[in-house]
Amino acid sequence: MRSIQTKAAITGGTRFSDERKIFSFAPDNMPQNAETSVDRDGNYFTAKSDKPWPGAYGLSAQLWSEVVRTDPQMEYMMFPRSLSVAERAWHRASWEQDYKAGREYKGGETHLVDDKKLQQDWLRFANLLGQRELGKLDKGGIKYRLPVPGARIVNGKLEANIALPGLAIEYSTDGGKQWQRYDDSAKPAVAGEVQIRAVSPDGKRFSRAEPVQA
Repeated sequence: MRSIQTKAAITGGTRFSDERKIFSFAPDNMPQNAETSVDRDGNYFTAKSDKPWPGAYGLSAQLWSEVVRTDPQMEYMMFPRSLSVAERAWHRASWEQDYKAGREYKGGETHLVDDKKLQQDWLRFANLLGQRELGKLDKGGIKYRLPVPGARIVNGKLEANIALPGLAIEYSTDGGKQWQRYDDSAKPAVAGEVQIRAVSPDGKRFSRAEPVQA
């Protein structure tokens, strides 16, 4: 489920650089990213280079702060995405390929990247974030962004999941007045207007609440 952009942004900036997209970035083989990502408009693209590549000397990430006014806003924009940046900066994954001049990568067509290894590696990392690292950010007082759960109603029952396993999910059937903890092993029967949100490990903060489409 894709969410409508409601947060501050600048024209020309990427519209969707979440933890998963950043984690999939291959800094030492730029053309490879055509298979694991899309452009800013959500379209596949093709990448190829015939030039020699000596290898990356380092990796950095930038925050364009024209519309960032407070420290909490800065932390919301930076975390936990910066943890994905750190992962790619210090560790080369098994699914990252060596750069080869002349090799062409076409999103949606070529399959040179081992998608199975990439997905397994991402699930490992996502579980570490949701079950361990976000709790550390809570203790440090970092106002990081909580992902909005994905949800749908099937045969009158609510089905929900979240990008970072380990984070609790809550739902409301009364316009957000009362919230109940979602239990995937006993999917609740719901009716009428349903909203959903994620909860931080310390239980003190919540993601943006979103309506669930029946």
